[in-house]
Amino acid sequence: MANQQNKYIAYLRSPHLVRRFQEACGVKEIRKTHSEAKLKLGSASSDGPVDWLISKTKIRRQLKSHSAGNSPGSSPEPPDVIECECISLVDVYFRIATELGYEPFYITFFPALFWNVDSYLARHAVLLWCLSMYVGQASKALVRWKRPAAPPAIRLEQNSNLETEFGFPSTHAIVSTTVPFYCLYTCFNRYEFSFAIGLMIVVIWWMSVCVSRLYLGVHTVLDILGGIAISLLVLAVAIPCTNLMDQFIFNSSMAAPAGLLVIIILLYIYPVDPHHWSMDRGDTAAILGCAYGVYLASVVQGPSPDDLAHGPFKVTIPSLSVVGLGVVRFVVGILLLLPTRFVMKLLCFRLLPAIMPTHGVEEVVKRPLVELPYKIITYGAIGFNALYLSHIVFHICGINRWEDFTGQQ
Repeated sequence: MANQQNKYIAYLRSPHLVRRFQEACGVKEIRKTHSEAKLKLGSASSDGPVDWLISKTKIRRQLKSHSAGNSPGSSPEPPDVIECECISLVDVYFRIATELGYEPFYITFFPALFWNVDSYLARHAVLLWCLSMYVGQASKALVRWKRPAAPPAIRLEQNSNLETEFGFPSTHAIVSTTVPFYCLYTCFNRYEFSFAIGLMIVVIWWMSVCVSRLYLGVHTVLDILGGIAISLLVLAVAIPCTNLMDQFIFNSSMAAPAGLLVIIILLYIYPVDPHHWSMDRGDTAAILGCAYGVYLASVVQGPSPDDLAHGPFKVTIPSLSVVGLGVVRFVVGILLLLPTRFVMKLLCFRLLPAIMPTHGVEEVVKRPLVELPYKIITYGAIGFNALYLSHIVFHICGINRWEDFTGQQ
């Protein structure tokens, strides 16, 4: 029985499985040497108008392979260069989908929920996202399974930071499961809308992000399944506790220090390999800092009209004036958050290296007592301003929102 399970695990972790999926999506690789002639785009024979049309939609990329490297004592060899042919529409679609798991998405989507949709929904989504991402990042550090070897997989996403991080579980799969499915669950209980349409949107979002990681060759099938499983577990445990969490945030005088203590404990117990530096712990500190900023803003601000309103609300098509105000709030809010990130990063890198011990680490960004406080402070300020300061600015500008598409004040 154990041998059979190991076979299943090995199969799901296989980079050859990733490669077969990429080839099914139209990815074609040619390993190039100095003696090979370059293949021209669309040079393959076409048997008919459909094949000819598909050949015209292909694009060509040159990529570096991520093999194990030269063996000790061998003469150095030039790095392999892979010429990769992809179907342009498929490639663009999955590259856009994978961006839904990176910082630009976090720093725009969650504030947009606060500013234009529902603060109750946004606060819970941020905190559940933080919890699931922490479990996922810590699992990476504990399991330490590497990303699929390339070759045989084709690393379409050329990011040097990926090679310093482990692969299991996929945090893209985690965020694409936690956020949309929690939003669907909460909206179903607060709003009157077509559940079938909502479910269709969520499934497309979820599947697109998960499959994009296979297409780009940065995760195995098991990485994706592990991320989905972690998200479902976190949602099952945390959703019943959201109302208790709100009561603690709004009613306890110890809410602010207790939240900070939890952040410190979580970072202290985070598994770290002293011989292998990666961005995982810094990214985790940024996520925790962002969540604590939202948490602290909720403590300071107290219950918002969104928290006090009781649904279900009927969802209607917004008027042009509502859309226009939403766009203005989004632009003003982003213009507030971008300087926040710049100023806090500048201050942290001026002050922290001067007062914190180096512990023998030359690179400033790799010093734990610089990297972690910088991430917590900077992203904590972003989270705080996204919820608290932004509404003050909106009020001053006369564009404050305590009214959503339901028309309820």
